[in-house]
Amino acid sequence: MKIIVHEDPVAFLRKVEPMLLEEEALNNLPLGIVGRMRDSAGGAHLLTVEDEGEVVFMAMQTPNHNWILPAGNGNAEAVERLADYIHEHSFEVPGVIGDEASAGLFATKWNKLSGQEPQLHMNQLIYKLTALKSPLKAPGFLRVAAPADKALIINWLDLFGVETGEISIRENADEMAERMIDQQTMHLWVVKGEPVSMVNQSRSTKHGATINAVYTPDKHKRKGYASNAVHALTEKLLNQGYAFCSLYTDAANPTSNSIYSKIGYEPIGKSIVYRF
Repeated sequence: MKIIVHEDPVAFLRKVEPMLLEEEALNNLPLGIVGRMRDSAGGAHLLTVEDEGEVVFMAMQTPNHNWILPAGNGNAEAVERLADYIHEHSFEVPGVIGDEASAGLFATKWNKLSGQEPQLHMNQLIYKLTALKSPLKAPGFLRVAAPADKALIINWLDLFGVETGEISIRENADEMAERMIDQQTMHLWVVKGEPVSMVNQSRSTKHGATINAVYTPDKHKRKGYASNAVHALTEKLLNQGYAFCSLYTDAANPTSNSIYSKIGYEPIGKSIVYRF
């Protein structure tokens, strides 16, 4: 086995896509991120582990973020080789995300190499939906966020980052809000002219779309707004031709997991995040 470093995200995607598409919904994170890099890796680290010219594993990291490992393709030898290579070349490792086996093995190996203790940040469930179920109907409607909504979205992203423990969201809320509005991916559930919940189309893969940033302020919780917002956006994406939608949840949050299950999302796998 040998490690190959890629500078061109298009060539990298061409290399890893056949392997990742074997579990497309589970691999929505690496597929979606590398797919939107387009012409430039922008400082990202893109690595493949190859055996006699065949890609058997991959890893990638965008600047200042966790290393991403593929799901559904556990390969202990490849994970250890990757950890060795990353350590030898002094790459930064703020954390790692992947399936339980691969991320756990990487965390253990990295601890031995660097002395850094892995801290479990979150156990996640990955959900997939191919057929919608109708939620209990709540008043309101979904609309695309407009430039006039930017301050509200920044505030809600900041609160969402606090709620989920994602510091990077809080640090980049302004930039994220502007991008979501410009690309028309952020949506708001509106009741009597007032936005009460938000939901975002995060990224897409060859056949699917991923939803994230589902947030409802405390004063509007438990009224069905989030369920209806996610339902409406999912329906919109399916009508656009996507075969499925996917999303991540905190496995320890029974409320969000119940919401998505009632709409028709089904858990298809687990993901785990370690920070160092």
